[in-house]
Amino acid sequence: MEVNSENLFEINGRAIASGQPCYLVAEVGTTCLGELSKALDLIAAAADAGMDAVKFQMIDPDQLSDDEVEYRFSAGGVEHVLNMKEMFERLSFSDDEWSEVQKACLAHGVDFFATVDYVGGVDRLEKLNVAVHKIGAWDITYRQLVEKIAATGKSLIVDLGPAAEKNLDDLVEWTRTCGGGNLLLLHDFHTSIPEQMNMQAISYLNHSYKIPCGFSSPARDDDLDVLAIGLGAVMLEKRLIMSREEIAFHADESLEPDELKVWVSRIRHVESALGKQQVIPSDADIELSKEYFRSVCTLAPIAKGEQLSEDNVGAKRPGIGIPTTRMREFIGKECASSLEENHLIREEDVL
Repeated sequence: MEVNSENLFEINGRAIASGQPCYLVAEVGTTCLGELSKALDLIAAAADAGMDAVKFQMIDPDQLSDDEVEYRFSAGGVEHVLNMKEMFERLSFSDDEWSEVQKACLAHGVDFFATVDYVGGVDRLEKLNVAVHKIGAWDITYRQLVEKIAATGKSLIVDLGPAAEKNLDDLVEWTRTCGGGNLLLLHDFHTSIPEQMNMQAISYLNHSYKIPCGFSSPARDDDLDVLAIGLGAVMLEKRLIMSREEIAFHADESLEPDELKVWVSRIRHVESALGKQQVIPSDADIELSKEYFRSVCTLAPIAKGEQLSEDNVGAKRPGIGIPTTRMREFIGKECASSLEENHLIREEDVL
């Protein structure tokens, strides 16, 4: 399904699109542990590292039909088990705390938004006048939530995860029908099997759906993040934690502040080397071509009046003479004067 090719996605007036610097988002929704002080520290660390936004999560603790469901996670290499409802309750902020979080983002010059997983949460975020909404991979089929966000008229970021193309087509239709803003898709997955990560979905979504696509990075490894940039990702999401020694959800998958700085530097270096989808030699290569390309050159002394042939004329460096692409123009012509071996042929050397 193809959508409007002019699907310009913006956050606070900044275009998130091909040809623009990749928009970098620090994911701290779980690593803040629902503690305001920790959230403020993470915002400061993200800004210091050079991130463009900090993303939180607005979660409904009552979304589970079974209060006994457990959540397993690893922190410091040690596996922990928590009751999932209690975990969600811990991650909750009051409206006043959300206001403090938003103000801190503004003060540090980074954008603020949150993944929302329940209809009432959209209203809470709207009270903060967020610039954009986001839903997680497990809510792409939650039509009521999608339509609630669409009714705000604001743009929507969507994690794809388990979504099939039919789910994506439905999402686009629901958003359009309810007057929603533009979409930005984040390729992500919940597998450790490389053959199932399907990173080329990024390029496919950009070109087939004409919807900007990014990548929600699942772990500390940045190889896939670099690959995503090469495939056309316009947004990268990376987890941040103050210390992996903390017993926090997604601790082992998150970067610490100093590591995030290095990551940002690498991403900016990689994207600066992307260039354009055409063959353009560098200034250095153009200059070096004068030295290392070949020119039409004598292979032996040639007497005046003697004809040039493949026996006495060939190709030698440097490339400051007549290019070898014109070699056939000179074969068979007579020399206007005697020429020494290793002489770069000039126009006036032949009759």
